[in-house]
Amino acid sequence: MIFQSANSFPRDDMQTDPRKPRITIGDLVEKFWSARFWAVGGAVLLAVLCLAITPFIKPVYEASAQIYIDPQNLQVLQNDLTPALSGGDSGVLIAESQVRIMQSASVLKLVVEKLGLVGDEEFGGPSESRLSFGSSGQSDVDPVQVAIERLSKNVNVVREDRTYMISVYARSHSPTRAAEIANAVVDGYLQVRDGHRTEVASVATGALEGRLVALQAALKEREDAVAKFKVDNNIVDANGIFLAESRLNQNNTVVSTSEDLLNKRRVERDQLRELLSSPERFLSSPVATASADFLRLRGELERSEAELSVLQATLGQRHPRVVTASTRLAAVRRSINAEMVRLAENADIDYERARSEYAVAQKSMDPLVSEVQKIDAARIQWRQLQRDADSARAVYEEALTRSRETREQGLMTTLNAQVVSRASTPIRRRSPPSLSLLLMVSVALGGSLGLALGVGYDGLRQQVRGGRRAEDNDAPASLLDMEERPMRRAS
Repeated sequence: MIFQSANSFPRDDMQTDPRKPRITIGDLVEKFWSARFWAVGGAVLLAVLCLAITPFIKPVYEASAQIYIDPQNLQVLQNDLTPALSGGDSGVLIAESQVRIMQSASVLKLVVEKLGLVGDEEFGGPSESRLSFGSSGQSDVDPVQVAIERLSKNVNVVREDRTYMISVYARSHSPTRAAEIANAVVDGYLQVRDGHRTEVASVATGALEGRLVALQAALKEREDAVAKFKVDNNIVDANGIFLAESRLNQNNTVVSTSEDLLNKRRVERDQLRELLSSPERFLSSPVATASADFLRLRGELERSEAELSVLQATLGQRHPRVVTASTRLAAVRRSINAEMVRLAENADIDYERARSEYAVAQKSMDPLVSEVQKIDAARIQWRQLQRDADSARAVYEEALTRSRETREQGLMTTLNAQVVSRASTPIRRRSPPSLSLLLMVSVALGGSLGLALGVGYDGLRQQVRGGRRAEDNDAPASLLDMEERPMRRAS
C-alpha cells in the first residue's frame, strides 16, 4: 500500500478564489501614480540621450529632378536607325529601360567624374578623422568604384505611374551636393544616350563603308563583263538602244520613203506618156497648169489662134499676114510639143533616179538585218549580264546612300527627352526629423518605458512580499507533518 503525504494533495487556499477582487481602474491609476518617478526618469534620460546624440547625426537632404522621355524618338530622316514603335506596352518597357540606364554604372561614373566624388568623404574619399581602421586592407580597391557603389545607394530613379515622367532622387549630407547629383544624373543620362546613338551610327557607318569596297568591286566586275560581251559581239548601244537596230529602223524609213517616191514617179511618168498623144488634155493636166512655161505657151497659143481667125476672116487665106500668123501658130505648137516631150523625159529621169535610190536603200538593208539577227541571238545573255550589273549598281548606290545617312544621323540628336524640372537645393532635410519632434518622441518613449518599468518593478516587489508571507504561514504546518511521519511508519 502506497501512502501519499498530505502535501501532495492540492490545498484549498491555493485554489482560485472566485470571490477575489479584480483589478479596477483605480488600481491602475494608483500603480501608475506610484511609478511616476520612473516615468519622469525615463523621459529625462531619453531626452538627455537625444540631445547628446543629435549633434553627431549627420543630416540627409534629398533633391529631385524630373525628365520626360517619349519612346517615339524624333524622326529627322525618313530611314532612321531605330524604327517607329508599335502600339502596346513597348513604350512602357522602353521607359523602364531608361530608368535602368539612369541607375547604371556608366551614368554614375560620369557623375562621379563630373562632381569629383572620389575625394568626397561621404562617397569613400579620405576621411578627416585621424582614426582609420582597416585602411591597409582597401589599398587595392578602386576609389572610383567605391564612389560608384556608394552613389548608387544614394540615387533612386522612379517612373511615375501611368506616365513617361521619370523622377531622379538624390540624397546627400549637403543640400547643394544632393541637387548637384540629381542634375548630374540627368545630364549623364543624356550624355550616355547621345554617346550610344553616336556609337550605333558609327558602327553602322563603319559596317556599310566596309561593305562598300566589296560592293564596288562586284559592280565593276559585272560592268566589265557587260562591256567585254558587247565588244566580243560588236554590240554598240546608246541609252539602251542598239545602234544596229537604230540604223535598221532609219534605213527602213528610207526604204519606205524611196518606195513611195518610186511609185509616185511611176504614176507621173505613165500619166505624161498617155497625155503626149492628146496635147489638148495635156494642156489641161495638173502638170501643165503647174508649169510657168506651159502657161506662157498656152497664152501665146490662144492669142495666135485668135489672131489667125480674125485675119482669115478679114483678109483671106493667101494674104501675107495670114501666112505669117499661121507660121507663128505652128511655131507655138512646136514649142508646146517640145515642152511636153521635155516634161516626159524629166519624168523618166525622176523615175529612174527614184528606182536607183530605192535599190540602194534596199541593198544597204540586208547587212543590217543580218547584224540585228546576230544581236538577237546574243540579246538574252547580254540582258542577263545587264540585269546583274543593274542589281549590283542598285545595291551599291543604296548602301552608299545609307552610309551617308547614318553618318549624318550620328551628328544629329534624335532623342525625344525633355528635362521638365531640374533639381534645386532642398530647404528641409529628409532625416533626422527636427529636434523638437525628436524630443517629443524621446520624452514619450522614455516616459512609456519608465512607466512600464515602474509598474513592473512594483508588481514584482508585491509578488516577492506575498511569497514571503506564504512561507511564514506554511512553516508550522511543515513542523506538524515532520512529527506525524514517524508515527505513521510505526503503525
